[in-house]
Amino acid sequence: MSSASKHQHATTGIMLKTRTRVVRHVTFAVTCAAAITSLAACGPDNAGGSTGNASAPGSSSAPGASTGSQAKPNGIEKQSAKEIYDKARQANADAGAFREQGTSSKQKTDIKLSATECVGKVDRLQQGSFEIIRKGSDIWGKVDARFAAGMQAHGATIPSGKWLHGTPANPLMRALGTYCHQEQFTKPDKASDDLTVGKSTTVNGVPVVSVGRKVGDKGVTYYVATTGKPNLVKREVAGRDDLPTINYSDFGKPVGASAPTGEVVEAPSH
Repeated sequence: MSSASKHQHATTGIMLKTRTRVVRHVTFAVTCAAAITSLAACGPDNAGGSTGNASAPGSSSAPGASTGSQAKPNGIEKQSAKEIYDKARQANADAGAFREQGTSSKQKTDIKLSATECVGKVDRLQQGSFEIIRKGSDIWGKVDARFAAGMQAHGATIPSGKWLHGTPANPLMRALGTYCHQEQFTKPDKASDDLTVGKSTTVNGVPVVSVGRKVGDKGVTYYVATTGKPNLVKREVAGRDDLPTINYSDFGKPVGASAPTGEVVEAPSH
């Protein structure tokens, strides 16, 4: 598994006081969330939303809608759990782009992404929400009033309702950008040796086979399409409502990210 996956139990309850420490806190919090998500299928927790004139995810596309539900059987279910997992991760990477929709008790996300682009919205439920656009090394983010107020309480002034711009060199923008999980395309995760093959079923209208691991009453299950491309179409975690259930869809559909219209300000650097 990736190093991000091995840190799935990282916590983010760190209270820091100075402006510099606040930015570091945001970076750490978002990075941990991204690491948790990439444990199973890499992709944030989700909620839909508009992102300027970029092609933001909407609610019209059902999870799994662009997988091979009407295609020929691919025989993936006859392979070992490790082979199923690795080929599913690689199939998602080879698609070039897809959509992640995740939900947990702490946040929701709806993000379209590729190796170079990302568009979507993150709702951290108790902490507010933000929109994110990434195109190459340019990152734009727009936080709501609740998110901005939370940052203000810890000493950082971030405007709400305005697009902030920066690059990964900026700690705040780098933190927001971790939700794009673009390592799924450049370094797709590899299976560990403790996966087992489960039952065949249907997820979001797509025939799938499940593979997973279980420890006591907790565990993670991955659902892989058994028709068409062997895409990973869903990941769910049992016994951990703070970890997201993630649906994958729209494989190969262009992200179409573009710079937002309206007022754009440079993100604070410290």
